[in-house]
Amino acid sequence: MITINPRRAALLDEVAALEGGRPDLGTLVDEGARVRLERLRQAAPAKLAARRRLADRVRGGSLGQDPDAADRVKRLGLEA
Repeated sequence: MITINPRRAALLDEVAALEGGRPDLGTLVDEGARVRLERLRQAAPAKLAARRRLADRVRGGSLGQDPDAADRVKRLGLEA
């Protein structure tokens, strides 16, 4: 079920005006999903590369952390 709030209604009205009739909601959902998937696919390689860099830093012990500071945070209960 799709809730048609005022913002969505305005968008649907604009699409309807340009197309000359009410748009099919299923088609709009398909088109929106395709756009979102493309955006996610484009971002995926960068995210994967960042995760790999972080994993390499963790494995190599090169995170630049201060173990004493981390211990103080834990003891003081300042953990998130």
